[in-house]
Amino acid sequence: MTLPLRVRLAVASMLVSGVLLAALSVVSYGVLATWLDDDANTRLTELTEGLHGYLRFDGDEPAIDLNPNDSDQVAFVQEATRYYQLYDATTGRMVFQSAGLAPLGLQLAPEEVHEYAARSRPFDISTDYGRLRISNSVIPGEPGRRYLLQVGVSLRGIDNALDRYRDLILLLALPSLFLAAAGSWWLSRIALAPLSRLAGVAREIDVSTLERRLPTRGAKDELDDVARAFNETLQRLEHSVGEMRQFSTALAHELRTPLAALRGEIELALRGAPTDDQRRVLASQIEELDKLKRLIDHLLTLARAEAGQIPLTFAPVNVSDLAASLVDQLEPVAQARAIELRCEHGGAVMVDGDAGWLQRLLLNLLDNALKFTTEGGRVVLSVAHEDSRARIDVRDTGIGMSEEDAGHAFDRFYQADPSRSAPQEGVGLGLSLVKWIVDRHHGTIVVDSHLGQGSTFTVTLPALERRSGSRDEPTDGATLPNRGAARLGEDGAPA
Repeated sequence: MTLPLRVRLAVASMLVSGVLLAALSVVSYGVLATWLDDDANTRLTELTEGLHGYLRFDGDEPAIDLNPNDSDQVAFVQEATRYYQLYDATTGRMVFQSAGLAPLGLQLAPEEVHEYAARSRPFDISTDYGRLRISNSVIPGEPGRRYLLQVGVSLRGIDNALDRYRDLILLLALPSLFLAAAGSWWLSRIALAPLSRLAGVAREIDVSTLERRLPTRGAKDELDDVARAFNETLQRLEHSVGEMRQFSTALAHELRTPLAALRGEIELALRGAPTDDQRRVLASQIEELDKLKRLIDHLLTLARAEAGQIPLTFAPVNVSDLAASLVDQLEPVAQARAIELRCEHGGAVMVDGDAGWLQRLLLNLLDNALKFTTEGGRVVLSVAHEDSRARIDVRDTGIGMSEEDAGHAFDRFYQADPSRSAPQEGVGLGLSLVKWIVDRHHGTIVVDSHLGQGSTFTVTLPALERRSGSRDEPTDGATLPNRGAARLGEDGAPA
């Protein structure tokens, strides 16, 4: 399973932060241990060299020569002589051992004395009271006599400091990882925010807004490269779609004239047809020409709509009254097909829209429902106000659609399987026009359909705020100018 980019960036950043924190902890611990060890060596050297200057020998007896009135000397000598001992470097005999060193049991054999006298490097020992670092140095005594002087400093304070620092690192490890994870998640969000904004702008671009372009930040980075590449693709696509629209518009215009001429010739031939069979053939040809003409009109309408050449006049429209009026006018059509047609609404539902195009939207949906509903079926147009939206449902008990067909219901020229044929078979443009009308009114349309169980087309549009205590009156154009049955063209569009 591939994780989302934000999660991958956060995990990678957290891992890097964790490794850096671990490395920093190890390095800082090592540096602190080295610094403290160097300080101990420096102090041990100072104590050893300083004690050389205070030691005097009276025969085999060592003595400390200092000024008892000098507090600095007294303090220094007390520290230097806390852990120290003297050995005769020739015989290996212990000459003196301080009271602080005696309980630790550090007594050297003669051969060890000779070994330590030959080398001056300090060494560490572990005791019940902590570690000690012992220095080795040779100090001259009486003529011909040499002594091994060992001076020690306690490393217990250093060890305690390092232990506390290690405990602190371990204590902060988990909170540090948590903060690293939170920071990584936040940084990944900040890093991907420009990409999310580009994606949001790209989602708003469709075939009717190909002139729009993604914004660039001027940073000349990878995001700007993506935006520029997408803009170049949009430019090529806009050019191609524009050429296709021009071609379809020009083709439709060019076909109108020969179709009109051909229809006129067939009508003349129909008047002079000697037999009924010839008249039926000519009448059938006229019907096919009319169907082709309506197809061309639909193509021109869609081409003009997608090119932005059809302006919409927005004003408050009472959708409930508009729906009731259309149902009244289509009632004769439904009765002729033995279909029950009714309108349901709970009062005025106002939207800001173009009354003429909203009328066409409802006519196309109602005609589509009547077309695919068999005798004895039912078609219901309902209008309701839900929150801040106007909801329009067109439900039928017709033959329905498969899930695949429902997914292509609003595609241009899409035809379902042959079982969904009807006497007034369309050309697959009516629902495409419905989708365009809904989009221009900033609404949504969905279809819920099942084979043999009918279909439900649901349109939601932004509703105007309802006025309490009064009934909203429809504006001019909210009802049809005539009260007769509406004459429907191909795919449910008004003829």
